[in-house]
Amino acid sequence: MKILVIGGTRFFGKQFVRLLVESNHQVTILSRGQTPDDFGARVERLVADRSNAAEMGSALVGKKFDAVVDQVCMNAEQAQLAVQIFKDKTPYYLYTSTLSVYSLGSDLKESQFDGREYKPTRPSTSAEEYAEGKRAAEKVFLEQSFFETSFARFPVVVGDDDYTDRLLKHVCAVSRGEEIYFPNLNARFGFIQSSDAARALLWLVENKKQGAYNFASADPCTLAELMTAISEVVGQKVVFAESGNSQNGSPYGVPESWTMNVGKARSEGFECRPQADWLRPLLTRLKEKCRS
Repeated sequence: MKILVIGGTRFFGKQFVRLLVESNHQVTILSRGQTPDDFGARVERLVADRSNAAEMGSALVGKKFDAVVDQVCMNAEQAQLAVQIFKDKTPYYLYTSTLSVYSLGSDLKESQFDGREYKPTRPSTSAEEYAEGKRAAEKVFLEQSFFETSFARFPVVVGDDDYTDRLLKHVCAVSRGEEIYFPNLNARFGFIQSSDAARALLWLVENKKQGAYNFASADPCTLAELMTAISEVVGQKVVFAESGNSQNGSPYGVPESWTMNVGKARSEGFECRPQADWLRPLLTRLKEKCRS
């Protein structure tokens, strides 16, 4: 297939592009051109800011694709631009969405957020702004698009090449004996390993799946269990802070459990690796990064 990936130059997006190339798809990457890649002549590259209508229109003149995979749409305005740009350029659009479209809760199913029923609210934090942007984007794709659409809903994605360094910061904080704060250590929190996220995108696009799909390891741990694993790998006790501030708060510090039900994808043939298989090996590799 001829597949356009918007983004795809870092983290699991880059892994996804590699899977596409290895599967003999004809791949084009559209990005701002600021992050180098090692794909060489195996991919075509287009340079544009996905928020800039003129740049997008110019870069995509005369282009058509069997599928478009959007890694970097963050809000309704970007989704509306995509709908207009790609209405005659592709029959299928895969949007990388997020656990954040759901309110806090356990075992959340795809049906528990429907973008068509979304009512905008005014965000008061950056996390709420991110969630609201993703919800609004799903609504636009559902109500305004001219193509078939699928949403890949991921929780926090972790891996060796995670540019956010969120999990790495937890490992390094424990290594250095720094305080870290969680409002509820008994809360369960979902993760997906980056290679599984890349595989999930490949599975969706090759099978032209439609609608929303949750993807995560099916064995989410409590935050206490996560920190115990880090402590045992690092060989240091965790220093838990009694109260939180801008310096010691964990980005995983939710007040109650936040996990997704992955039964839909599993019933149709896709399953992520258990967290028990990949977490400690990843933590061991991150521990070495803290030392470097």
